[in-house]
Amino acid sequence: MKRSVCARDCYDTCFFKTLYEGGYLSFFPEKEHPITAGFLCYKGMHMSKWALSEERLKYPLLQVKKGSGQFQNLPWDSAFSIFKSALDNVIKEYGPEKVLVFEFAGTRGIINRFFPYRFFNKLNATFVRHNVCDSGGDEALKDVYGTSVGLSPEDVSNSELIVYWGMNPVKTNLHGYNYFRRRNFEIWVVDIRKSETAAPNFFIKIRPGTDIFLALLIAKILIDRKWYLEEFVLKNSIGFEEFKQYIGRFSFDYLAEKCGVDFSLAEDFARRFFEKRGIIHMGYGFQRSYEGPLSVAFISYLPFLVGNLPGFIYNMDVGLDKDYVKGFNLRTREPKFIYQSQLAEAIENDEVKFLFIYNANPLTTNPNVNRLKKAIVDKGVFVVTHDLFLTDTAMLSDLVFPAKSFFEYFDVLDSYYHKYVGINEKVFDGWGMSNYELMREFARYYGFIEPELFESEEGIITNVLKPARITFEELRRSGYVKVDRPFEIMTPSGKVEFISQRRKLRKVPDFPDLDEFKVWDKVDKDTLRLISVTYGNTISSQYHNTLRKVEKRIFINPEDAVKFDLEEGDEVSVFNENGQIFTTVHIDDTVPPGCAIMYKAFWKTIAGFTVNELTNDDVVEKFGYQAVYHSTYVKLKKRP
Repeated sequence: MKRSVCARDCYDTCFFKTLYEGGYLSFFPEKEHPITAGFLCYKGMHMSKWALSEERLKYPLLQVKKGSGQFQNLPWDSAFSIFKSALDNVIKEYGPEKVLVFEFAGTRGIINRFFPYRFFNKLNATFVRHNVCDSGGDEALKDVYGTSVGLSPEDVSNSELIVYWGMNPVKTNLHGYNYFRRRNFEIWVVDIRKSETAAPNFFIKIRPGTDIFLALLIAKILIDRKWYLEEFVLKNSIGFEEFKQYIGRFSFDYLAEKCGVDFSLAEDFARRFFEKRGIIHMGYGFQRSYEGPLSVAFISYLPFLVGNLPGFIYNMDVGLDKDYVKGFNLRTREPKFIYQSQLAEAIENDEVKFLFIYNANPLTTNPNVNRLKKAIVDKGVFVVTHDLFLTDTAMLSDLVFPAKSFFEYFDVLDSYYHKYVGINEKVFDGWGMSNYELMREFARYYGFIEPELFESEEGIITNVLKPARITFEELRRSGYVKVDRPFEIMTPSGKVEFISQRRKLRKVPDFPDLDEFKVWDKVDKDTLRLISVTYGNTISSQYHNTLRKVEKRIFINPEDAVKFDLEEGDEVSVFNENGQIFTTVHIDDTVPPGCAIMYKAFWKTIAGFTVNELTNDDVVEKFGYQAVYHSTYVKLKKRP
């Protein structure tokens, strides 16, 4: 058996052993690991179907005609030759900055996620800045604490209550959820509908986009009722008196009405939150909107008021030197970056002529994918994709290289939820090349001689681990190691900042005019706000093709069904200025009126559409250029 770490883009980052026998993979979760705790989730238990799928690519592919979906197999040498010829032509005609490397967290292995940067840094290529996930909340928390790194589960010591705000951990953080259940935490859920997590626990249902109103309501109750630690707050913050004056401008009734929460429920929650020194795990989804990022900051004030510093779970970083893997020292020009969600705009502006994609499926997961597809075709961008499968993105690529699953290569992983670093050993010989192997082959084919382009995996990891004071041998021997890195406030003042010096530099008000956040009041009565949520049995677009789990319907409230003259199962057109999709209606009274819910990131080649044909591709510039998927509005029309 070999040691494995799940490399999916997931909080839990599970540790297990893997046995490859008889053409099948068997998994044995680590029982002693405090987070994994001896079990894998549904997605984890079905990784064998994904890794050993007959649909996996085994040879490089050349598309006969762009967009035709017709490919021919290539020998590896021919594929390398075509790759080099296309890349050289673009660099010669347009310059290396027109070469864009598009990647994300398709695998979170530190080598195989970041080593490709070295080859492309040698070429002086352009990279993406990640803004489709949590960049807005990350910026908001840095304004207040100087960091978005908060609690890991094992850091929680004096609390007895956890709030899951805008997330459904039964589907997205099951091991973390069970960790707190085993410790008898009182669990509250704040969400726009009653999820699998909310059903058996305490639940606060809010209107979409009104998180900041609820946060202010709870803060006002805590302060008004003296349910906060005044001496602690004054000692460890700046601007608290001004914050008190700000919330004093709003009545309880006003805030409760705006977020749609009964005041008595809010008061009961605030009392329990104070008595049990509550902490908050903030999800990433709700901050993917115009009003979301600043809401994160105000939510994060609540656990601080009751004596927790930090009191939020959002991100984790144990200090590994991932920049070492990227090799920016190989460049001879200053690096250029393009925001992930603005890829279509960059192509339209002739900023991209060659696109290399790995660890990502942007033709499914980027917002407004119709615009992106049109830009690629109209501008004649040469697209190369490295993937295990013929994804929607691969189907629009000129050249496709087959990739390996994480069971077929060595790597080391950390977590953005807990503090454990683990080793992932190669389990079996499969098909294709890993990201690490492919980049070494590119460098060899180009005749490059820089040692950084051929550094051994052990050499890379030895340097990555140094800041955490872990040796490679220690990690190899034990399989996983916990890194204790204490929380540190990193604001200019060294304190929690209600009045933020970082916000001032970006001209962001510390105490906003709430009229800007009255999203609910501004909704066109002929439209619905579309919320595209994670499907429980996939991770974004991963596993969709192998598990074949699809929920294509649009979920709407009974009131909206009456308004649009729709009945259960009716076929409808869902449309806006970005595109149109066809699906069926499911009437669900847990969906808020004025809102529609669909599941995100199903492949168009399988489901017939992806909801990202409709999503808004605008950004919140002052908060990390956060993509605003959930600030999307659509209309419905019954099909004849």
